[in-house]
Amino acid sequence: MKDAPWQARARAAGLTQKLIAKLTGRNENSVGRSLAGERQTADAPGPYIAVILAWEIMTPEQRDRWIAAVGQERSASS
Repeated sequence: MKDAPWQARARAAGLTQKLIAKLTGRNENSVGRSLAGERQTADAPGPYIAVILAWEIMTPEQRDRWIAAVGQERSASS
């Protein structure tokens, strides 16, 4: 089956559903369904598109800092 446009773009950028879920604080299955166009909710796929666009313009170092910052924030709020 062919990927939906945002699924293909995420894959081309090296993003997985799992990583998008981590960066957005959403469920991995929800990310997949949203990017595939299966869900019509108020908050999707906008946040996922923003993550994909940001990821595309970041350097590898910026990406690493973003992932680390999300992990630290989640640890601090637990």
